[in-house]
Amino acid sequence: MAALADKLSSKVEELVEYRDTIAPLSSGKHIFEACTSIGLRPTQEDRFVLIPRLHNDECSFCGVFDGTVGDDASDYINQNIVAHLCKNLEIQSGSESGIFNIPAPEADGTPATAASTSGSVSDEVAEKLRNGIRSTFLSADGALLEMCAGKKLHYASSTGVTAFLWKNLLTVAHIGDSKACIARVEQGEVHPEWLTVDHKPNMPQELRRIEASGGSLAWLHGNKPYIRGGDFFKRQGLGEHPKQLNYSRAFGGKDLKMYGLSADPDISHFEITAEDKLVLLGSDGLWDVLNPRAACDIAFQARARGRSAAADIVASVIQEMPICGVRDNITVIAIFLNANV
Repeated sequence: MAALADKLSSKVEELVEYRDTIAPLSSGKHIFEACTSIGLRPTQEDRFVLIPRLHNDECSFCGVFDGTVGDDASDYINQNIVAHLCKNLEIQSGSESGIFNIPAPEADGTPATAASTSGSVSDEVAEKLRNGIRSTFLSADGALLEMCAGKKLHYASSTGVTAFLWKNLLTVAHIGDSKACIARVEQGEVHPEWLTVDHKPNMPQELRRIEASGGSLAWLHGNKPYIRGGDFFKRQGLGEHPKQLNYSRAFGGKDLKMYGLSADPDISHFEITAEDKLVLLGSDGLWDVLNPRAACDIAFQARARGRSAAADIVASVIQEMPICGVRDNITVIAIFLNANV
C-alpha cells in the first residue's frame, strides 16, 4: 500500500498544484476534464484531485474541496485523501487486493473475477466501498484536525465531494455544499439530476445533532443558516474572533467539531447505464450561479465543438457572477461516461 500511496501522492501533486485546467484525459471508456479559477475572490481556496486510472482502467477517483477560513484545510485534504483511500480500501500495488479481490457477477449471473469488464457490481463490493470511503473521510479528517491543532488553525475547514468509479458503479460521497449531478440522455433529451443534497445547519437532522452537542443555529449574511459553537460569546468576550460556518458537515473546523460539526459523509451508489452520459462535480461557486441543466448543456455543447467542457463552464460562471451577485472561486470536474459522447 505504501508504495502505491507514495506513487499516487506524487501524481496528485502533479495534477493539482495550482493548475488552472486539465485537458481531457481518458481511462477505459471515460473522459475526464477539470478546471478551476480564483473567480472573483482575492484568494484561491478551492482544490481538486483527479485520477482517471486508480490501480486499473476500470477504477477512477476524483474530488473537489472548497476551503473556508483560508486554504489550509482544502489543501491538506487534497494532498492526503488518496493515501487514506488506498489504506481504507486496502488497495495495494501489483495485486488484486481490497475491493478488487471481491468477485462480481457476470451479466448472466455466473461468478466472475473482480477484474471482469462485464456484469453488475455485487452488494458486497458496494458495502465495502461504502465502509471504506466513510473511513477515508473520517481518518483524513482526524489527521487534518491533528495538523490544525499543532498550527492553531481553530476554524480552518473544507467541504468535499468525491466520485469513485469502478466498473458500472458510481459511488458519490460528500460533506458540506460542494455538489455533484448526473445527466442522462433519453430519446435525445438531457435529464440532469442532483446526486447530492447540501448539509445545512437548519436541516432537522443536522440541527438536532448540533443542538444536542451544545451548538446553535445563527442566521447571518442575508438570512443564511450558520453553525455556531456553544463557546461563541465567551470567546468573543475574551477578544477572540470565533467563526461560524454555513454548512454543518466539513473536514476540519476543529473548534466546532465538539459542537456538532461532522465529517461523516453521505454516500450513495448509482449503477451507470447506457443512458448516463455525464457527471459534474463542483464547488458552490459553480452551483450558486448555474443550475444542473445549464451546466450540463454547456458541457455537451463544448464537447460537440471540440472545446473543453470544464473550461467553458467556468468561463460562463465568471461571466454570470456579477449579475448574480456571487463572488467565489469556481471548480468543476466533468466526467463523460462514454468516450463517444
